[in-house]
Amino acid sequence: MAENVTNPIVRRGVASARGTQRLKFTEKDANRQTGLFEAHLDNVDVSMIKIGEDRTGMPSFNGLEIPRLRFTFASNDSSPLKRKYVTLSFNAVESNVNTIPGGKEAWKVENVNLNWINHIVKVFVCKGKELNEVLSEEQIDSLNLPFVDYDENGDYVPIAPEDVIAGWKSLFESVVAILTTGKDGTPYYMHDGKFIPIWIKLIRCVKNPKKGWQNVSNGDLAFPTFVGEGCIEYIIPNTLPSIHIDPVRESIMPKVIDDKPKAPNMPGAPTIPGMSMGGVIDAGMSSSMPDMGGMPFYSGVEDIPADLM
Repeated sequence: MAENVTNPIVRRGVASARGTQRLKFTEKDANRQTGLFEAHLDNVDVSMIKIGEDRTGMPSFNGLEIPRLRFTFASNDSSPLKRKYVTLSFNAVESNVNTIPGGKEAWKVENVNLNWINHIVKVFVCKGKELNEVLSEEQIDSLNLPFVDYDENGDYVPIAPEDVIAGWKSLFESVVAILTTGKDGTPYYMHDGKFIPIWIKLIRCVKNPKKGWQNVSNGDLAFPTFVGEGCIEYIIPNTLPSIHIDPVRESIMPKVIDDKPKAPNMPGAPTIPGMSMGGVIDAGMSSSMPDMGGMPFYSGVEDIPADLM
């Protein structure tokens, strides 16, 4: 006779409570003149996440814990309770024949992770200088993946998943160490105990040439997947930022999302005014920098330090 097994009841308590949720950025928070958002880097940390056994996206990591590097940005409201938050996270990437240099998925390592992290480090640490002018050789070396999964001919060399994970964890922890304590034991993103105000580029939708407007992060404002020409910049009073939003292909406003494949462009097919051949309203040519009701050009909680100008 089978023994009855009862699942233990999990008691409710403070530890299991969700608490209040952080506020998110909305298009109303965007600067009227730039379409960008005024913020500061609030925190940077590394955590470990477990990849489920049923996940197929990263099969070599299934059942293992991998590191996640997370940057938390917040608006510059004087009251912490009114601040809006957005995060930018990077996960370890598998090592395989497709992710080595020249592989069809090398962009997962280079464009999504390393280029983005390089941008962040250069903004906060280098301030226009080269890495070797600011960081020591040991620090620069720590920003490289310690494993090499290809030979001198560019052919793939298998690396144990555990070593790949350890390599990414080492790189991520080095980024955290440099940003949080590398400035004489203090964070590079703070000055005299105050957060340094920055511009951040957040978008809600991007326009795909084949699929039309697509949400970046389930319809929320988020950083672009690829850093492109830059997404973070120090705020200098009365000076326009160099980073920008492309109104033709990027939008901070919600767009009509087309989840259906477009019909082929067939000669002689009727065209409805204001609609594309696929029958999707073309809202992409309108500006993604709406009138924000006279929002001032600069409203940071503190002026940028003189040594950053």
